[in-house]
Amino acid sequence: MAFALFMTLPQARGSDPAADRWLHAYVLVQAGQELADQDLWGLAMANYMAALKQFESLAEEFPSYQPRLVSYRRDDLKDRVREAGEKMTGAEHDLAMDYEDVIEKTRVGTKSRYDLDYQTSYQYLVRAQWLLSDLLERAPEKVVTALTKQRSFIDEMTEASRDSLTKEPGGYLKVHDIEKDFALSVSIAMSDLPSYRPVEPSASGMSSELFPDSLVAQVRDLWYQ
Repeated sequence: MAFALFMTLPQARGSDPAADRWLHAYVLVQAGQELADQDLWGLAMANYMAALKQFESLAEEFPSYQPRLVSYRRDDLKDRVREAGEKMTGAEHDLAMDYEDVIEKTRVGTKSRYDLDYQTSYQYLVRAQWLLSDLLERAPEKVVTALTKQRSFIDEMTEASRDSLTKEPGGYLKVHDIEKDFALSVSIAMSDLPSYRPVEPSASGMSSELFPDSLVAQVRDLWYQ
């Protein structure tokens, strides 16, 4: 399904950006079709909309790249979006919008990770992880089952980017700031983030139970440097 899109990125890195864009969009279409075959129209709609945006940006940024095929795909996706819209129930409209947001944030976060930009990667992936977790808490069991593999993939990528970021200078403080900013933006406690881990005491013995996590993170970075 859609998680397969992000698994293609390591091979795509450094290749033709237009071809990469095409591949990403094409996999989204295939994922959407699989979901539609299961009557998961909200998830299918999200994939179709994400794919349509990719093909439209491909046509705008790379107008000479396979224009006839791109035009065909855009028209085909508009028909698929129309069909999915007719099949969806009221609750599935919110599901489609939320899941499309997960798809896009995961795409940017994963691409940034393979570009070795761990700060941007974690900024996007921690949002995708929380958004998907929140979506699944409200979703029927059929949706939860359909997205099991993608949830595992996003969890693994988020944890990997978090760990990579902590190895950079000032990394612990960067992680703390990203988590804090996102928690504030959605009005939740940092401890409610799926990937959140309290800042561990540094070798200096400064405990986050006595001092703010941001200060502990900063001291820990300085200590290890």
